[in-house]
Amino acid sequence: MPGKTRALTSALRLGMKYGPVAYQAARYGRGPAQAATAGSLGRAGTKRQALQHATSLVNGSALRVFHGDKQVWVVFTGDLPVATHPKMNVPISKLLMHADLSRRIYPRAAVPAARALLESRTPPVAASRGRLAGRLRKPAMRRPNLRVLPGRAGREGAGQESAEQTRREA
Repeated sequence: MPGKTRALTSALRLGMKYGPVAYQAARYGRGPAQAATAGSLGRAGTKRQALQHATSLVNGSALRVFHGDKQVWVVFTGDLPVATHPKMNVPISKLLMHADLSRRIYPRAAVPAARALLESRTPPVAASRGRLAGRLRKPAMRRPNLRVLPGRAGREGAGQESAEQTRREA
């Protein structure tokens, strides 16, 4: 019981000391924390929307740019900018004024030739399973535990020297 009493008294003491601070932080810090969380989730959602929009276009791509401190995704078809995610009242030409267009992201579905190339290089799933199962059934050979004793390093060379010495002696 002494341990429980000590824990209870220390918890009570810390609650009395830091309780008002924790209450104020929870009361007034909740809004900004929720706004920050919603903002980060919103940015991920706008990227996903931009890439989905780009997949629906011919030779579609997306580029991340910033307007002030806000992240904006510009969607392209070929080299022509089409839309922004989220919607902005600023002209797209102003957003792209100093942007590096070589950093555009191409969605995977927009590159069917590369997908066909990857599919041709990978073996069929059924064949690879059969080979893998065959490898797993074989017992693995274990190597014997060999230790090199001190002063016996280079043992092969020592054996050759002793053979040469026996030839000379004979």
